This record gives sequence, structure tokens and C-alpha cells, in this order.
Amino acid sequence: MNRFLAVLASGILLSGCTTVTSPENRVANEPELFEALPEKHRELVRQGRVAEGMSKDAVYLAWGRPQETKESSRNGVTRQAWVYYGTESIPVQTVGIGVGFGDACYGRRYGGGPFYDFGYEFAHRDYVAAKVEFESGRVVYWERNERR
Repeated sequence: MNRFLAVLASGILLSGCTTVTSPENRVANEPELFEALPEKHRELVRQGRVAEGMSKDAVYLAWGRPQETKESSRNGVTRQAWVYYGTESIPVQTVGIGVGFGDACYGRRYGGGPFYDFGYEFAHRDYVAAKVEFESGRVVYWERNERR
């Protein structure tokens, strides 16, 4: 009985952690949006691709919700941009320098002196992974940055 309750509690907790990350999951959760798309856009959505002329719903199904939206206007034409961010890890060399005192330093009972240390760690930074621009609710420009 206790094992059953533990498994049940784990299942309930983990079910709250699921996220919709793939086009297949978004289509399954929003079938009415998908069915309203033209066939050529449905095929692109299935592949996780975007093309000029697609609607905002199609882009949402293909790439998900944007992390940022922007509006701009040029020559009287209003555009909305959806921006998607990715995160990359980059190695960073570190140097530690200092002076310290403590027990048994350099083989003596009490001692101290300068120290230094070199090392590497990884820093994480965001980058623009993709951007889509819309005019009148349709894609007029898109770009996707592939990082390796």
C-alpha cells in the first residue's frame, strides 16, 4: 500500500512538470488550429518549419510560443516580431589570486602566502535562436540560427 501511494504521488508530481515542446504535442493539444491551416502549411508544421505567408497560429504550432514579441513601424507599415531564444554553454578560463593564512600551509604549523589558481568553468548565455516577422498576421520574414 505504501509503495502504491509513493508511485501515485510521484506520478502526480511529475505530471505537473510536463511541457509542450514539439510540434506534435502542440498539434495534439490544439487540433482545431491545425485543421484550420491549409495543407501546405500543415506539412510544414509537422516538420517544425516556417515559411512566408504562414499565419501566427501556424508559426505557434511549428515553433511554440515566443519568448519575446516586438512591434515596429516603417513607412506606415506595422510589423510584429516573435523572438525565440536559445542558451549555449561557453568555456571560460578563470584565474584566482589571493593571500591567505591558515594552519599547516607549506608544511609549517602556521603560515600563509600568495596563491593562485587557474581553471575552467562554463558560462551560459542566451542568443537569438529564431525570429519571425509578421505583417497583417502573415509571415513576411523569418530566420533561424543553428548552433552546434
